[in-house]
Order: sequence, then C-alpha cells, then structure tokens
Amino acid sequence: MLVEKKFTIWLIIFGFFIKEFSRTIILPNLTIISNYYFGVGIFHAFEISLLITFQMGGSSVACLIFGTLADRITRKKALIISLFFWDIGLILLTISINFYFLLIGELFLGIGSGGFIPVAQAIIGDAVSSQESGKTYGWTSNFVAIGFLFGILAGSFFSPYWKYPFLIASFLISILLFLYIFKGSQFKLGNNVLGNVNNENRSTYSYKINWDSFIGILKNKTNILIFVEGIFSILGISIITTYLYPFLIESPSHLTPIIISILMLIFIFPSQLIGNYFWSRIGDFLERKYIKARILLIALEFTITTPFFIFIFWIPISPIISTDSLQLAFTNSSLMIFICLFSIGIFLSAIYDSNQPPIINKINLPETRGSVFAINRFVEELGGSLGPLLVGIFFEITGQNLSIAMTIGMLFMIPGIFCWWSILKTFSKDYKTVKSILMKRFNLS
Repeated sequence: MLVEKKFTIWLIIFGFFIKEFSRTIILPNLTIISNYYFGVGIFHAFEISLLITFQMGGSSVACLIFGTLADRITRKKALIISLFFWDIGLILLTISINFYFLLIGELFLGIGSGGFIPVAQAIIGDAVSSQESGKTYGWTSNFVAIGFLFGILAGSFFSPYWKYPFLIASFLISILLFLYIFKGSQFKLGNNVLGNVNNENRSTYSYKINWDSFIGILKNKTNILIFVEGIFSILGISIITTYLYPFLIESPSHLTPIIISILMLIFIFPSQLIGNYFWSRIGDFLERKYIKARILLIALEFTITTPFFIFIFWIPISPIISTDSLQLAFTNSSLMIFICLFSIGIFLSAIYDSNQPPIINKINLPETRGSVFAINRFVEELGGSLGPLLVGIFFEITGQNLSIAMTIGMLFMIPGIFCWWSILKTFSKDYKTVKSILMKRFNLS
C-alpha cells in the first residue's frame, strides 16, 4: 500500500510538470501561428490573444467545476475526467486544420489542465500528513517550474513545426491517464487530519459535501481572506514573471530573448527550485513548533518582496552594444546586479507556493477541500490574467514607461499583504472549529 501511495503521489506531481509544459509550448510560436493562419506580414494580436484567453478562461471555470466535482464523486474519477479533457485538447491542437480548431483545442487544454489542479491539490491533502505536506506541495511547485522551462525550450526547438510539442504532451498525458486508471490509489477522506492520530484504520470517513458544509466554506473568515489575497498575490506574481522579458528587451540593455533565457537558466531558475524546496521544508519544520508559522512566513514574504521588486525595476541598466553577446551581458555590472537581486526576490517568493496549500488544508474539512481549492484556484487564475492586462494599460497611460507601470501594478499587492496579516488573527478560531468537528467524528476527546 505504501508503494502504491508513493507511486500515486509522484504521478500527481508529474502531472504538474505536464500542466505547465503543455500550457507553455505555444508561447514562443505566437508570431509563427499568426503567420501560419493569417498570412505573413501582419501580427494579428487580437486573434492570437484569444488563444491565451480561451486557455485561461477554460482553466478558471474548470477549477470551480472539477474542484466541486471532486467533493461529490471520488477524487480519482474527477482527476480521470480532467485528464481526458486535457488529452482531447492536445489532440485537437496537434491536428488543427484551421484557427477555430486551435481555439477549441486551447479551450479543452485549459479545461483539462485547470480541472486537474484543485483535484490534485485535494488528493495530496488526503494522502500526505500535515508534517510532510509542505515538502510535497514544494515538489509540485518545482515540477511546474521545470515544466515551464521545458515548454519554452520545446516550443523554441521545434519552431516553426510548432504542432510537434503538442503531440509529445498528448503522449505524456495518455501515459499518465493509463497509469492513473490502473495504478492510481484512491485515498480515504479524513486521513492525516488530526496531527499524529492515525485515522486510516480507525474509521471510514463517509462524509460528503452538502449545502451546509459548502456555505460553511464561505463563512470561514480565513477562507475569505485567502480568496481575496489570491487575486492580488497572483496578480502581482504574474506581473513580475510576464514583464521580465519586455523589461530587459526594451530597457537600455536591449537583450535578445535567447540571452535572457540563458540568464534565467543560470540564475533565476535555480533560485526558484532551491527556494521551493528550502521554504517547503522550513514551513514543515516551523509548523511543528508554531501552528501559524506558515502564515507568518507568507505575510513577511509579501511585505518584503513588494517594495523589493518595485526597487529593482528602477535599477538603471547601462546599455549593451550587442544584443546577442552573453559575454557582454556577464560583464555589464548593472545588469548582473539586477539579475542577482531578481533571483533573490524569486527565492523569497517561493515561500508562497509551498506554504499556502497546507494552510488551506488545516482550516477546511476533508470533504470540502476540493471545493475550497477550486474557488481559490479560480480567483488566482483571475488575478493572473488581470496582472499583465493592467500593466499593459498602465504602460500606455504612462508614455510606455515600464518602470512606472510595474510600480503601479505592484501596489495592487498591498491588499494581499493586509489579508495575510489578518489571517494571523482569524486562523486559530477556524482551525479549532475544524479540529473540534473532526475530533467528534472520530470519537476522540
């Protein structure tokens, strides 16, 4: 049983890699796709932007539907359905004979991969103990980062034959679907919910979500604060990740995308991987000594990184004569200061990804976690789609000054910071309420 459990968890973690890989491979080929369907010469920005809109829109809606579905049927069935939609989307993208096929393919890709996220997060909550949850969620964050990197590389490597990476992604999802159907474990709800108490052999957790328990989600003050902060936190994070390339391309450094990618691979990407692992373990360790340690870590992180990122985007970078010289990039002291500081910011930002899901698990009943992760992921996807749009608007309003636009955009992080400091006050009551209900259900004093 232990081997099957670990195998299932690693299947789930690998699914996060495929999620980011399959979503990202289209990004390096947007111009090529425009030329392929609409002719060479003019970039059809509106039509191409619909591809991302369909993907993100489908993902947002699917987060709500599949997360709630996971609480009404088994988690395993809900995940299999999401993988099925996901594979259909990738197949449509591979065989797309016109632009409408491509739109529908991106929609199904968004539905499948978006539906996967809250169900997978709920499964991890069922399968992994509280003391190990931060480490496991940290692994999912690392595999998302690796998937992003491989998606960009695959999309660039196969360009202009941009359909091949979708075929690879479809093959990977088909394998994942087959293995999960026949080898994936169905974990019992209610496992690992009372600290060190072993519930697996004590009782069968037969509770299902109902209207009262769903309303209880919305009455939970900590949940509401997490939903609100999710919009603003991911909004800010999306601004940072989306506009790094334009900032370095359009600023006096005038770097090419390939040079920026190399710098990311050497400096920023390792910082994210190390940060995900380090802060997940720190969260697990500190929680044993102080139940609200993860909350305090996240509150401090956003309080520090918000002004920090505003500051570094005002660093004046001296010009580089050549746009494709890695040697000149490494010898540009102001550019290297920016890259090193940005890497430090990314390292600190890793606190959020690995420590927020375990907090959600602690303040919600097992039968409601799928729905909570669904709502949370929906607002995060909403924030992630609004961030780049807002900075784009500010960029035009401020006379195409990206530093000013980034500063205004990062100010939207402030409500999220207030939410996390408020969660320090609301958490204890909501946690005790959930723990009291579970103690009664397991007949424990």
